[in-house]
Amino acid sequence: MKRDIEALLSLGQSRTTQTSSLVGRAQNVATVISVVVIGIVALVGILIFGEVYDAMPTDGPLDDEASDIVAGFGDAIGLVPIILIVLLASVVIGVVQRMRGR
Repeated sequence: MKRDIEALLSLGQSRTTQTSSLVGRAQNVATVISVVVIGIVALVGILIFGEVYDAMPTDGPLDDEASDIVAGFGDAIGLVPIILIVLLASVVIGVVQRMRGR
């Protein structure tokens, strides 16, 4: 009888481990998909901004403001590698934490 109880307990533990590993994998995939979606949204935003900027009139009081925005954006492009490294590190940290079961 003791062997039967131990066998049932071990069966329950293996099913729990399989379920939690499936959930962990699904969460890892969800993290990667989230990062891809954020990248696509950022790219589409940049493309839309470029189209709007090209459609702006060149004569008028707001021409200087639009040029300043583009110049500021150009300065921020230098930070893209740092942003990508931070994003990659956050994804790795998230995946590691999910692998640990937290």
